[in-house]
Amino acid sequence: MLLFDTVSNPPQKDVLNTMFRTITALLIALVTAILIGAFQILNLDLATIQAIIGSGDITGDLRVMGGTLFASLLFPYTTAQAGVYAPLVALGVAGFIAGLISKSGVRMLVVSIIAMVLFFLGFYILTYLGDPANFAEMFNVARNNIIDLGVSFGLLFIPGIIGASLTAEDY
Repeated sequence: MLLFDTVSNPPQKDVLNTMFRTITALLIALVTAILIGAFQILNLDLATIQAIIGSGDITGDLRVMGGTLFASLLFPYTTAQAGVYAPLVALGVAGFIAGLISKSGVRMLVVSIIAMVLFFLGFYILTYLGDPANFAEMFNVARNNIIDLGVSFGLLFIPGIIGASLTAEDY
């Protein structure tokens, strides 16, 4: 076997495959966590959707619901202490499915970090109506909730590692 066999397996194909798996795993993790959160955490149903559409302030209602959703996904330890366990399930299932797709622990680390950054930005912008360029305030919010952020990261990363180890191509 040649070191650089460009006929059967060009190096670009490996890079594209890695990027594709990482981006797909990230999208699946985000969509899964948000969908499970919307229907389980927010108790979103047809009547609620019709009430939002019929209200005079659709953007305000969606901002409140989105802020609540992202807050519960970012602070699962606090919500679990309040008796709401759906964020634990949403993050765990999202991480596991993303791990199955990513097939690599390193990719799952990247996916977990990017997902946490996106969840935090969504929470910060929707809840605080803050400027995403105000890093001092964002770091202050993150510093005050560091344990919850760590639990949220772990709930994405650890099931993702399990899923990645189940579908890993190299044993």
